[in-house]
Amino acid sequence: MHSGQPVPSVSSSTLRHQALLRRFTGQPEVLPAELGKLAGAAGGPVELYAWVDLNERLEIEPAWLILTRDQLILANDKGNLQSVARGSILKVKDQTGLSGGWFGAYGEGDRLLLEVRFSNRQRRAVEHIRFVLQQQTEGITVRPAGADAVYAEAVAGPIREAQSTIARNEMSVIWRLLGYFRPYKKEVTIGFVAAVIMTLLNLAPPYFTKILLDDILKPVQDGRFSAKQMLPLALTTIGALGTLFLIREISAWFRLRKLAYLGEYVAHDLRQELYAHLQKLSLNFFSKKQTGSIITRVSSDTDRLWEFLAFGVVEASLSILMLAGLGVVLVSMDVQLGLIMILPVPLFLAAYYFHGKVISRRFLKAWRKWSDVSAVLSDTIPGMRVVKSFSQEGREKTRFNSRNDIALSAFNEIHQSWTSFWPILMFCFHMITLAVWGMAVLRLLGIWGAPLTLGTFMAFSLYMGLFFYPLEVIGQITRMMNRAVSSAHRVFEVIDTEPQVQEVADPVQLGPLTGRITFENVSFSYDGVRRTLKNLSFEIKPGEMIGLVGPSGAGKSTIINLVARFYDTVEGVIRIDGEDIRRVDLAGFRRQLGMVQQEPFLFHGTILENIRYGMPGASLDQVVEAARAANAHDFICKMPLGYETIVGERGHTLSGGERQRVSIARAVLHNPRILILDEATSNVDTETERKIQEALDRLVKGRTVIAIAHRLSTLQKAHRLLVIKDGALVEEGTHAELLAMEKGVYKKLHDLQQELHAQFAV
Repeated sequence: MHSGQPVPSVSSSTLRHQALLRRFTGQPEVLPAELGKLAGAAGGPVELYAWVDLNERLEIEPAWLILTRDQLILANDKGNLQSVARGSILKVKDQTGLSGGWFGAYGEGDRLLLEVRFSNRQRRAVEHIRFVLQQQTEGITVRPAGADAVYAEAVAGPIREAQSTIARNEMSVIWRLLGYFRPYKKEVTIGFVAAVIMTLLNLAPPYFTKILLDDILKPVQDGRFSAKQMLPLALTTIGALGTLFLIREISAWFRLRKLAYLGEYVAHDLRQELYAHLQKLSLNFFSKKQTGSIITRVSSDTDRLWEFLAFGVVEASLSILMLAGLGVVLVSMDVQLGLIMILPVPLFLAAYYFHGKVISRRFLKAWRKWSDVSAVLSDTIPGMRVVKSFSQEGREKTRFNSRNDIALSAFNEIHQSWTSFWPILMFCFHMITLAVWGMAVLRLLGIWGAPLTLGTFMAFSLYMGLFFYPLEVIGQITRMMNRAVSSAHRVFEVIDTEPQVQEVADPVQLGPLTGRITFENVSFSYDGVRRTLKNLSFEIKPGEMIGLVGPSGAGKSTIINLVARFYDTVEGVIRIDGEDIRRVDLAGFRRQLGMVQQEPFLFHGTILENIRYGMPGASLDQVVEAARAANAHDFICKMPLGYETIVGERGHTLSGGERQRVSIARAVLHNPRILILDEATSNVDTETERKIQEALDRLVKGRTVIAIAHRLSTLQKAHRLLVIKDGALVEEGTHAELLAMEKGVYKKLHDLQQELHAQFAV
C-alpha cells in the first residue's frame, strides 16, 4: 500500500455536491466520442475506461481514466490529457476508504506516475483497469470484451437503475400504464360515461336550491303568489331532483362495478406480463437481484397500481373537467365572487406539482426499504433450519426489526410531508371561503357592491363546496399517482430489462439430438474483464461420458452453464450437433437437456408433481418406472402417502440423498439426450452414494454426459477426463492415462485425495 496517499473518506458536504452534480449533469453513460478519439490518437484503441469524480482535495472534479492499447490516460471534459505509457508501469496500488478509493500507477524506483481518487460508485470500473494493469505487470495480457459494455455493466447500468424513478418523465409512465386499458375499451367507456353523468348530476342540487328559494319560496313570502298556487311547482322541482338522485346512484353503481373490476384486470395483466418476462431473463439478472425485491415487484408493486388505475385516472380527468366547468358557472353567477374562487387555483396546482416531486422521491426510497424487509424474509424463511441449528433466532429478529424500523422511518417521512402539506392547503381553502362570505354579506346587507339575492348566494355557496371537492381530489390523486408511478417504475424496470441470452429471429429447430458438443476457441468472462475460460477447445462425441475435473474456481461450472446456454460466450463458438448454439431454438434444445445438480431443488408439492415437473403429462406408470431407475421407489413407498406425500418447500422433509434421487428420477423421466451431472453424489453417506451412483449408471446409458465431481473415484467410468485449470484445458485423457503423468495436475489432485482418505480412515 502507498502509505503517503490518504484514503478518501468523502464528507457529507462532498456527497451532497456529488448528488447535485449527478442531478443536473448526470452520470455519463459512455465515454464521450470526441474524448475517445483524442485518447485513441494518443495511445491506440480504447480498451477500458472509468469515470473518476474526486480530485486530490477530495472535491468533486469529474474526469475520465482511460486505458488504451499503449497508454493510461487521465482526461477531463475539456480535453486536457495526462498520459503514461503502459510499458513504463511496473506496479499498481490501491486503497479503499469508507466512501471512496485511491489508485496509483508506479514506474522505476517506485515513482508515482499517475494517481486518481474516486467515490465508491466508480470502484468497479476503476478496479477493472487496475486488474488489467496488474496482470500486465505479471506478464499476462488481458483483452477486455468491449470498453462500452464493461463500463455499462460496472457503472452506468446500476446508476440508471438507481435513478430511474427520478430521471424518467412521470407522464410517460402514466401513458404507458393507460395502454393496459386497450383490451377493455368497452368497460372503460361505460365506467367513464357513468362517471361523467355522476359529475354532471352533482351540479344539479345547487341550481334547484336557487329555484326553490328565488322562484318559489320568496314569491310566496312576498305575497305575490299563494302557497297553494306554488305547491305543484315545488313538488315538481323536488320530484325532478329525486329523479336525478336516482339516476346518479345508478350511474355510481355502473362506475364502481366497471372500474373496480377494470383495475383488478389491469393489475392482473401486468402481473402476468411481469412474471412471463421474468421467465425470459437470463441468470445474471437473478444473481444481481435479491429474491425479496423481485417478489415485491410482482406482488406489492402491481397491487399498488390497482386503486390508481381503477379510480385515480378517471377521477383526475373528471376533477379537471369539473373544476373548469364550475369555474365557468361561478363566474357566470357572480363575477366578483367567482374571481375570488378561481384566481388562487393555479397556485394550488403549482403546490401539488412541487410537493409531488418531493413525495415521489420519498416513495421510491420507501419502496426500496420495503423490498429490504421482504429480502430478509426470503432469505430467512427458506433457511430456517440453518438459523435454528446455529441458534441465531435473536440475530435474525434484530436484522428484521432493523430493516422494518428503517422502512417505518421511510414511510413516516412520506406521512410527515403529507400531513404538513395538507392542513396548510385546507386552511387556504377556508380562507377563500371566508373571503367569499365576507364580500357576500356586505352585498346582501346592501353596505357595499351590487345587490345579491339570497337564492344566488345559497346556490353559490353550494357550488363553492363542490368547487373545493375536485381540488381536494386532485391533491389526493397526486399522492396516489406518485405512489403508483414509483411502483410502476419498479415494475417497468424489470419488464424493460433485456435478456442477456437472446434468441435469433429465425432459430434453427433441432430434431432428436445425437449429442455431439464442440467447443471452438471459447472464452468467457462474467464481468467483461476477468476471463473465466480462455480459448477453450474440445469435442464430446455422441454417447460419450466426459468428466470435468480441476481445482475450485477453474471454470468447470462455467462450462456447463455455457452448454445449457445460461450465458453466451464472449469469444468462440459452441456447437450442438454442428449448429451454433446461439442459433438454435432454445426451448427445443433445453427439452433435450437434463441436469442433476449438487443441491437438488424440489418445489413445494407432492413427490409425484416434482418428478413430473419436466413432463407434466407423464402417466403414473412412467413416474414409477423413473423412480425405480433412480433407486427412489422404495423410500417413496415408505412415505405416509407414497407418491402423494408433500415434500415441503425445497423438499426440506426429505434427506439430502432422497432429494437427490427424486431429482434423478425427474431427469430419467425427462429422458434427455444430453445429461449434465454437477456434483451429483457429494454430501451424502457411502450407502446413499452407492444407490445414487447405481441410479446414475442407469441414467447415463446411451446419452452424452458431462459430469463434474470432486471425488475423482466417481469419474473412473468416464470415457475421457478434461482437466481444467485457470480457465484453460491443461490435460485430457482417461483416468489411467492421466495418472501416468507424473507431474500432471490430475495426478496431483488424485494423490492429494488419496492422502486425505487415508487420514480419515485412520
